[in-house]
Amino acid sequence: MQREDRPNTFAAQGLREILARQPQVASDPVFYGMLSQLCMRLLPSVMVKDVLGSLPIHAYANTGERLLATLRTLGFVARELSLPAARIRLWHLPALFLDEDGERALLVLAQDEATCVLDHEGRTVARDALGRGTFHCLSREAHVNPLSEESRKHRRQSWLHALISTFSPLGWVIALCTLFVTLLSLAQPFVIAAFYRAIFAQGDTATVPWLAPALVLVVLAIQCAMALRAHALAWLAARLNYLVGRATFEKIMQLPIAQSRELDAKGQSARIRSFENVSDFLASPLALALLDLPAALAAGALIAWMIAPVGLAIGLFGLCYLALFFVAERKMKVLTSMNSDLATRLQHTMVETFAKRELIRECGLQHRWADLHKTAIARAQSVTFAIARLMAMVEAVSSFLFAATFITVVGLLALDAGEHMLGAPQMLGVVFLTALVAAPLHGLCMAIPRFEQARRALEQINTLMQTESEIELDAQRRRLPALRGEVSLASVTMRQGDGRPLLLALDIETRAGEIIAITGAAGTGKSVLLALVQGLASPSFGTIRIEGVDIEQLPRRTLRSAIGYVPQAPALLPGCLRENLAMANPLASEEQLRKVLHSVGLDYLDLDARDHDCDPLLSFIWQFSLAQALLASTGILLIDEVPNSVINGPFGKVLRKVLRSAKGRLTVFFVSNRSDYLDLADRVIALRHARTPLIMTPGELAEVA
Repeated sequence: MQREDRPNTFAAQGLREILARQPQVASDPVFYGMLSQLCMRLLPSVMVKDVLGSLPIHAYANTGERLLATLRTLGFVARELSLPAARIRLWHLPALFLDEDGERALLVLAQDEATCVLDHEGRTVARDALGRGTFHCLSREAHVNPLSEESRKHRRQSWLHALISTFSPLGWVIALCTLFVTLLSLAQPFVIAAFYRAIFAQGDTATVPWLAPALVLVVLAIQCAMALRAHALAWLAARLNYLVGRATFEKIMQLPIAQSRELDAKGQSARIRSFENVSDFLASPLALALLDLPAALAAGALIAWMIAPVGLAIGLFGLCYLALFFVAERKMKVLTSMNSDLATRLQHTMVETFAKRELIRECGLQHRWADLHKTAIARAQSVTFAIARLMAMVEAVSSFLFAATFITVVGLLALDAGEHMLGAPQMLGVVFLTALVAAPLHGLCMAIPRFEQARRALEQINTLMQTESEIELDAQRRRLPALRGEVSLASVTMRQGDGRPLLLALDIETRAGEIIAITGAAGTGKSVLLALVQGLASPSFGTIRIEGVDIEQLPRRTLRSAIGYVPQAPALLPGCLRENLAMANPLASEEQLRKVLHSVGLDYLDLDARDHDCDPLLSFIWQFSLAQALLASTGILLIDEVPNSVINGPFGKVLRKVLRSAKGRLTVFFVSNRSDYLDLADRVIALRHARTPLIMTPGELAEVA
């Protein structure tokens, strides 16, 4: 099989080619044609797989909406311009024009100080033929995107703050509802007092038809405003939960490999789900109670204006509530941090127990291990108990303050009734206003655990989203050169976490098309060496060069997509076999697919089939993984160690055939400890524990052995 260079992995050269082979293109040629034009004109360096991954999976009303959704996923900000075609200027361009039905799309560009209009096939269209529709100004500049680092830096916003600020219209709705509730809540005691004075004090039943509906309308208006506010908060919580969950998942997928390996799968999952604490709080009754704090302040001010001594007493109780909140919140912060660390440690202990249960049983450490587990559980439970005890004390003190507030207010009203000539309606109104003050303050104290959980979740998410992703790092690196297979490792040393050397001063330069075997005992770093060549890990010391360029200067994602790799435990991803092959090379034609499958002995496969026996000890999955690696490889092929049970089967013959045919075409690094396969290599890297590796020919290795 001849190696094929794939410079058209960039959308500018390859997207039209691959889209032409998609069966759905005929159903919507405008969408796919315009997407090709947009990528060729505006995104010449985007990878085809990134474009394909940005295609919307949801149904949209028309072609225009699908295009806008795809462009937003690719990082564009599409701003609608309410201008006629005659008033579009060069500074508005590039822009996407959509007709009234959204089925016709045109790309408007600035070209030679003039406006150029292109259709989905790249043909020039007269500007007068635009007709009626809307223009969408397209921009990828960082200052336009409110979530970009540059935009956040100028606004001094965290990532979450910037995200929430995009919902400012909804925030105004919630604020207006809160203001409306506050005003009506303040008016409600006056309506009740008027009703009491007219009916009970004066016996004026003629006003009942007026006052009763007024009171009912006030209560209904308050309930409607509170329901609208609750629905707005619930929608905001659900929407933010979706956006944050999607963004954090994408961020984790884009992190540099070295950083993403710092947490296990459960830790990464906890990062994604951490915003649920915030969204649950936004949708809880406590959040609604806290929104009534402005009403509490207004009610307290109104009481102080009406009766100064009562207002002063309520102010003192309010200060007691705030003091209780801040003291308890400081203690809760410490306890929550301890609880989080102990829960994480306990989780890791459980995972480690199941991973090492055989070793624990063989060494007779079951009782010792059980004691360690019991100690960890006891510590976690003690902190949980301390949190529960703290909240019980807070609830008791808050309830006491709540009752004491009412008792004090009633007592002061009784003492000042004669001086201020207060009647029953005024006293009833003051008591009602007191309830408006005390209830939110009581809710504030009861929400302390929620506050701390939300704070930790926000800090965790902001820290994650501010971490530089691999895509951002790759944008600062040079473009990947054409891979011929020249790899150089100069004094490459790799140390383990405890400082012990795994690889020690490895020096080797490979020629294009050379076959390199890697051998050595378990734990000498054979798989680590392959990871270093792919850029999945960075050496502790030394330099790795590919085509004469330091690997630190190369884009890692593009590099890995151009290197074929057969892992130690290959597996199929969800989807049919054709889709799995497309993940390795989305531009591969049907002829290329059949050619590579024939080279690995799988030309009988139905590529659209989904059900295959993927037992890792069977040859099929290894042969298929090798086919994927050959499709992806543009000059370098890496093959990790294959179990003897697999290599003794059909896969062994396939591997021999591929290694022989790769000489002079592909640079191959393969891991093996079998002499019959080491003989197929041009040179062998013999790794040794904490010693410099030996590099020799297979014949020299046999003499040393």
